[in-house]
Amino acid sequence: MKKLMVALASFLALLFTLTACGVSTEEFEAAQASTAALDSEKQALQAELETVSAQLAAFEAEAAKLREAEQDRQDEAKAEAERKAQEKAEKDKEKAAKEAAEKAEQAKANKAKKISKRELAQIVKKPDSHIEKNVIIYAKVTQFDSATGPCIFRADVAHAHVGKYDYEHNSLFTAGDGLSSCGILDDVLADDIIQVTATVTGSLSYDTQIGGSTTVPKFEVVKLKHL
Repeated sequence: MKKLMVALASFLALLFTLTACGVSTEEFEAAQASTAALDSEKQALQAELETVSAQLAAFEAEAAKLREAEQDRQDEAKAEAERKAQEKAEKDKEKAAKEAAEKAEQAKANKAKKISKRELAQIVKKPDSHIEKNVIIYAKVTQFDSATGPCIFRADVAHAHVGKYDYEHNSLFTAGDGLSSCGILDDVLADDIIQVTATVTGSLSYDTQIGGSTTVPKFEVVKLKHL
């Protein structure tokens, strides 16, 4: 109550002061109303500014998300392009290697020639002295099974096509990578008689089933033909 009385007294004092200065009550009330209107307009503008600020912040947040999404898209596109480029480079490398291998095999085949019985005997005697020699020989496959693996077979060889039985030199043949990739041998079976274009790769010594050991020439198959 005391505070209300003080406020009323202050208002009356202000009113008297304004009156003394020549300001009428109506003018004072109009001024108060104008001030109140300005305050209201200020508050409305402030509220509108806050709304606009909130919208702007939302727009900026959305724009940031869009920029981030676009950056992610660009990063993914770049990574995909790099992956495809890497795949292409690997395929091109594989293709080039395959073509080079085919050319090398063809070059060997072109250099290969039929040999005499004596020349074959010399190869069998000292295989390591004839490494890289390209020859055309004839063979009867004696072993080609799970024990030899898909890319290696044993055969008796001769310098010419001597029928079914007179292949006198035990030899070892490999093809492809020597392990699993050797499509050239897919149609070869034990007891087949074949003409083989091959490259001498050296000698191989192994233990026999009767307890001894033997050394045989090794050949790499370049191409073959069934007889």
